[in-house]
Amino acid sequence: MNTNAKKPLFLVVEDDPDHRFLLDWSYQKSNQSCHILFAKDGKQALELLDTLPVPPSMVLLDYHLPDMNGVEVLKTLRNSTVWKALPVLMLSFYSQKEVIDLAYDAGVNAFMSKPGSRREYIDLWNAIFGFWHQYAQVPPAGRMD
Repeated sequence: MNTNAKKPLFLVVEDDPDHRFLLDWSYQKSNQSCHILFAKDGKQALELLDTLPVPPSMVLLDYHLPDMNGVEVLKTLRNSTVWKALPVLMLSFYSQKEVIDLAYDAGVNAFMSKPGSRREYIDLWNAIFGFWHQYAQVPPAGRMD
């Protein structure tokens, strides 16, 4: 179990303002204890990662983004010595086998369908927080020796 007393930082990369709202709203309703930072596209996400004073514990990454798709962002992270082990969860309405295979081939840790209801968004946060912050053992974020 992760016993770090600090609140984890989750970077959420989502271009759709309605989905960003739902993700933010459902996080607040989930009563989880973490910080969330939103990026509206892949470029902004990569820039944030380079400038954040504290590295994120996880990235929740949309597949369909306006400037580069989630797999392209993921490949950039996996080719980085700093971010190659950063947990990345891909969230998408796309459920085609080809898209899922591309994500796993690029090194995604999990591929999930976007929830269909507000309750499912809350459940998503509880599941993500429970597994990735409370139970998963991952290298310290932003550090790959």
